[in-house]
Amino acid sequence: MGFVQIRELSEKSGSGLEERIKKIISDNPVVVYSKTYCPFSSEVKFLFKRLDVEAQVIELDQLGDEGLEMLKVLKRLTDQHSVPNVFIGGKHIGGCSETLKLYKEGELEDLLAEAEA
Repeated sequence: MGFVQIRELSEKSGSGLEERIKKIISDNPVVVYSKTYCPFSSEVKFLFKRLDVEAQVIELDQLGDEGLEMLKVLKRLTDQHSVPNVFIGGKHIGGCSETLKLYKEGELEDLLAEAEA
């Protein structure tokens, strides 16, 4: 299994950006808001790949102005302004440090199993 990447989110669904972000999070067991050049994002994506987890990856830097707007909405929703911004089972996990800590403590696999990832 690999990553499912969304490169274009510009289709208009009739709802606001916040609603679309919440829908992506609720519709996918694992979501990573990322930037292609971020080493911390790469580390999290590599971890999920090693664990054979199919993560929904949204590369914010490939979405132009919409990516910048998504980052603002994510900051408002999570109080986290950096990437990666990781969600498992609809819950905000945090960034790279938090995700790696959960993995090292043996809790990440349980979260992934609960989310059926």
